[in-house]
Amino acid sequence: MDLSKKFNKVKTGDHPGLGNFINYYLHTHKLKKKDLAAGLDVSYNTFSRYLSQTSIQFTILWRISKILNYNFLMDLGEWLDIPYETKAEKELKQQLKEKEEAIYTLKTQLEVFKKIHKIE
Repeated sequence: MDLSKKFNKVKTGDHPGLGNFINYYLHTHKLKKKDLAAGLDVSYNTFSRYLSQTSIQFTILWRISKILNYNFLMDLGEWLDIPYETKAEKELKQQLKEKEEAIYTLKTQLEVFKKIHKIE
């Protein structure tokens, strides 16, 4: 009988190890683990154990994101390779569409103006 925890078994296509993911971010941004551990109000050893795990509780990931002012959730979401638009992106696309329509209208008006005044 297999007594290992199913969530610990690595499968093809699984998420990147969250501990490594966070550790890589800390390393590339030259941030100290002890400072983040203090921000989480946990010991350095406890925080080190978080980083050695492939899975981290959502609340811990949320708190780390808030402390570092970095959205790990969105960063990880991009790894899913499933199309998703944020509310801000949808609003920007709508604004872009409106601007493109306004430019088209202005170009049309300019062409009419040129024809009326015989401007080349």
